[in-house]
Amino acid sequence: MMESKFTKEEIKDIKDKLSQIGSHIPSNLATWVWGTYLTISGHKENQPCTCGSAGKHWRRAVETISAYVRDYDNN
Repeated sequence: MMESKFTKEEIKDIKDKLSQIGSHIPSNLATWVWGTYLTISGHKENQPCTCGSAGKHWRRAVETISAYVRDYDNN
């Protein structure tokens, strides 16, 4: 079983917040998405702007969080 960086309650909160994200990240979740991504990835990156040109960074963050939750659920 993988060692989780989050408690069960935090995983539930992550799932709840991910369900609010579609093709756009709500502005009230941007800082949360980036912070969660950094916690999971272990990277040290400044939060990108929320403009369209930074979309690839935000997509990477959401995909990383989603993959983490999938791995958590599968273990």
